[in-house]
Amino acid sequence: MSEWDDLAGLFAGDAGVLAAVPRLARHWELAQASPEAGRLTAVEGTAAVRRQYAESLELLRLAEGLLGDERAVVRYADIGSGGGWPGLVIACARPGWEVHLVEPLQKRARFLEAAARELGCGNVTVHALRAEEAGRGPLREACGLVTARAVAELRVVLEYTVPLAAAGGVIALPKGSRLEEELAAAGPAMTALGCELAGVAPMRPAVSETVRVAVFRKAGPCPAAYPRRPGVPERRPLGS
Repeated sequence: MSEWDDLAGLFAGDAGVLAAVPRLARHWELAQASPEAGRLTAVEGTAAVRRQYAESLELLRLAEGLLGDERAVVRYADIGSGGGWPGLVIACARPGWEVHLVEPLQKRARFLEAAARELGCGNVTVHALRAEEAGRGPLREACGLVTARAVAELRVVLEYTVPLAAAGGVIALPKGSRLEEELAAAGPAMTALGCELAGVAPMRPAVSETVRVAVFRKAGPCPAAYPRRPGVPERRPLGS
């Protein structure tokens, strides 16, 4: 069995994932062949299927557990999409979703656009913007699900993601060993932005023994003051 067969086995009950596996394998070929390959991911070989694809799909699985009936039709945004993990992976697995990939680096944004075309992902729109700019554009308060992976510490990434979520929407953020520390510091950000922690779910050990997903619910409209100007959230995190 190949690593792609193993991936299918991990998500055997998900017809969308099973149908997407050939496209996901093609996406990995495109990422490896890209002139930006070394900047898109540092993960190589068979480990990439688990670290990039299985973790992306596990994030989707855990987030959908909270979306409930809303998951049938959803507008979804991924912040800092890079090479397409998790956003483009999720777009392949959920072709009925309207998917928005927010990536500020122009070369990576162009790769995402080209990869989406090659993979036949007509449900994808790429936004070559900073998260703070996206949070004040048409995506503001518009998405049922927002994700961000390996972008910034929690209190910063919440300011990037919460403004894009619709009232009642879900923000799903994978985190590693510093999650408790980051959660402890994120209280003022959650209060200011109008979101609450809905729960923390570990990924299945076969996917990752270290990554957990912090899931937040958007309680109501985000105050007009947020997100602040580009660069400010990282320089002056809420509550610092």
